[in-house]
Amino acid sequence: MKLRIVTGLLMGTIMSVVISAIITALNTGLDVGFPLRWARAWFVAWCIAVPLAIFLAPIARKWAERLAGPN
Repeated sequence: MKLRIVTGLLMGTIMSVVISAIITALNTGLDVGFPLRWARAWFVAWCIAVPLAIFLAPIARKWAERLAGPN
């Protein structure tokens, strides 16, 4: 359980940082106000991404195991 939570925190944080930065830059551009716009977008994305990563990871793992087949 501890590994699942830590993994979800890391995955959710990394994904939300990268995706929110790219989408914010594409939608609003890189100007003086970018850091604040990105920080707001990141916070919202993080609040969604971390719980999803924690709770959906077991489901995604099962799907991946089915798709990948036996080692």
